[in-house]
Amino acid sequence: MLRMKHVLLEVYFDDERVKLEEVLTHTSNLEELMYKEVKFTYADNELAYAGQKGIVYNIEDMAGFCGDMEIEPEEENYEAKMEKLIEAWQEIAVRKIDEAVNEYMAVKDSILAEFDKEN
Repeated sequence: MLRMKHVLLEVYFDDERVKLEEVLTHTSNLEELMYKEVKFTYADNELAYAGQKGIVYNIEDMAGFCGDMEIEPEEENYEAKMEKLIEAWQEIAVRKIDEAVNEYMAVKDSILAEFDKEN
């Protein structure tokens, strides 16, 4: 049985030399990607809408646990507090994904019914 995992990576590349869509089109696995002229890191605790080729084209299409969401490392009990904050972010993020799917399914049914009515 083929197992599948979705992994969100942040990819860094030189715009002038690398065409990301081409790299992803001609790369069949992560190991192969490592030998291309791109660098990447894991995108921990991020949400994103990925369009064609799985690419997030606009900064507005993603939200990562960073910036104002984080606390200062000097904060007392930093690790424990961050663990709780990330846990809360995860719960909220998963709930919002479920809400988006449910909303889309209702819209989908409406659009299909309208389309069928017109034809």
